[in-house]
Amino acid sequence: MKVVLQRITNDRHRMVVVRADGLRIEAEFETRSVLLHDLVHYAVEAEAGIADGFWGLLAAGKHFDELPAWEAAGNHGIKLAESLVGPMQSVWAGKATAERYVELAGKSAPFVDIAFVERVQERIRSLWGQWRATPFHETLELSWPA
Repeated sequence: MKVVLQRITNDRHRMVVVRADGLRIEAEFETRSVLLHDLVHYAVEAEAGIADGFWGLLAAGKHFDELPAWEAAGNHGIKLAESLVGPMQSVWAGKATAERYVELAGKSAPFVDIAFVERVQERIRSLWGQWRATPFHETLELSWPA
């Protein structure tokens, strides 16, 4: 699956997802909170190997609007991803330590250790840097699986 993120303004971006079967979905989003959250999903799900998280469900044919229902229905991957992503954003923002993240996340995800946090943080740094270097009206392209 190809993911195209178009920088419209500092406040808005468009996400275009082109699936392997050629189907394309797109939507415009508020950038400040949504984009970072989606990029943290990308980093966490890639490093954790979560195949049925946010990005995997989009690749499998779900639409953006359907994902909350899948989480509510108990989809393991998206629930695990969400439980890891929010706290990882706190680590990224300097509001939580990596050690505290491991302590809390390790209860539901035993693969989480300091090395995992470091890999995810490095991937976020790279993604965020690529985004910040993307000129207005230009695009950042990602592939999934990462």
